[in-house]
Amino acid sequence: MAQKPNQQRGATRESIKATKHNLQTRSSFHLGKYLRQHQTTLTESFMRLVGYPLSSVMTVMVIAIALSLPGGLYVLLKNVQSVTDQWEQQSVITLYLFPGLEDTQALALSHRVSAQIDVASVEYISKEEGLRYFERSSGYEQILSALPENPLPIVLRVIPKELVDVTTLSNLQALRDQLASQEEVEYAELDAQWLQRLANILSFGQRFAYALSVLLVVAVFLIVGNTIRMAVESRRDEVLVMKLVGATDAYIRRPFLYMGFWFGVLGGFFASLCIFSLSWWVSAPAERLIDLYQSGFQLQTFNADEIVLCLTISAFVGVIGAWIAVNRHIANIELQ
Repeated sequence: MAQKPNQQRGATRESIKATKHNLQTRSSFHLGKYLRQHQTTLTESFMRLVGYPLSSVMTVMVIAIALSLPGGLYVLLKNVQSVTDQWEQQSVITLYLFPGLEDTQALALSHRVSAQIDVASVEYISKEEGLRYFERSSGYEQILSALPENPLPIVLRVIPKELVDVTTLSNLQALRDQLASQEEVEYAELDAQWLQRLANILSFGQRFAYALSVLLVVAVFLIVGNTIRMAVESRRDEVLVMKLVGATDAYIRRPFLYMGFWFGVLGGFFASLCIFSLSWWVSAPAERLIDLYQSGFQLQTFNADEIVLCLTISAFVGVIGAWIAVNRHIANIELQ
């Protein structure tokens, strides 16, 4: 008699285990059935697009063109930013000394300037170095060799410790004025202003690309929404029959959402293809231009991560556009 409670507890544990096993089996069965339904709907939605090739291709290409415009601007800005990153991010103050100045006087000035606390380094460019550089960059070797004497002055390239910034530009200009007041200096030039202009241009370009992207994404919403609206209207009788037999709105909505998904994915794919084609088309003249400036820059286009991001965004836009359109039009369909 003492073993009966233990036997009952053991039977209860076995019953609980069996119930858990049955629940897990049922949940896995329902999950598998749910996934198979979605897979079937995904395939059927794609086949419906294939069944109407002309209208489907036109819609996909309009979406691709709308998405390729901000994508192309993004690639352009990325290449310009890559070029500027290769340049020296510090400002440079170039000091042109008087032509008759001796090397010892120029070296003494270089040491004095480099000892200042707001100067990072000073590069000394002699007359001979300047002439050789000018010969290489200009291509006038024969004309320059015929000159009786070297007309170029000694140059000091002063690199301040402060970087180019809106808040530091006045400090850099003050340093330029202070160096220009030295008796050995004929002229001092600060090249920070054009870097600041370039940064402002890049900032404007980025904001313009963002604004254009928002407008074109809205255009894709409208394109997908109008296409889904026509698809719902063309299948109005089918939707009415499904409502009569008790189909839920989620079940009715599913094929149209996958249709929007396919429009978005295919539009994003062809947009990436357009950007690759455009990058290949302009690569030859761009490389010739880069060679003229003796730069090691390589033209960039979409990488793998950016392609995945483009497809994800386009698919998301397609699904959301389809969701908005199908919800509105299914609600308007009344049972008769």
